[in-house]
Amino acid sequence: MILVDRSDLTAVCTAAEAAFPAEGCGLLVGRGDRIVRVRQIIPAENMERERRNDRFELDPRARFAAERAVRGGPDRIVGHWHSHPNGSPSPSPADIARAFEPEMIWLIVAVTQDADDLPRAKPPRAFRLDARTGMAQPVPLRLYPAAP
Repeated sequence: MILVDRSDLTAVCTAAEAAFPAEGCGLLVGRGDRIVRVRQIIPAENMERERRNDRFELDPRARFAAERAVRGGPDRIVGHWHSHPNGSPSPSPADIARAFEPEMIWLIVAVTQDADDLPRAKPPRAFRLDARTGMAQPVPLRLYPAAP
């Protein structure tokens, strides 16, 4: 299970909408193994230039900076988030093929255009990906604080 602060999830969706029609991306920082609690969302630049509408390459400087920031503390990088413009909130074959950290959570946000041609994020879904097996395991996503 992954626990994400409601305002952090809103920030991810806002960043995904802002990146549209390209994929947006970032890091999830938190703690836990079986139950992962995300404590920080870090946006990152999508460095992919050729196919940025259906691929992402997270800026390695953001990853290195996040690794340095959590070194020696209880938090760690627990996952990535990225968007699928005009797609589904499920891993694509390219996502699975590029997954090399199966312990990481992949939070995926689908973004489509609404009737006014504005980008709108759909509810995100979380997964663990395993390139070795080609499988994507859904991870239950829970928000805190809970809705009133």
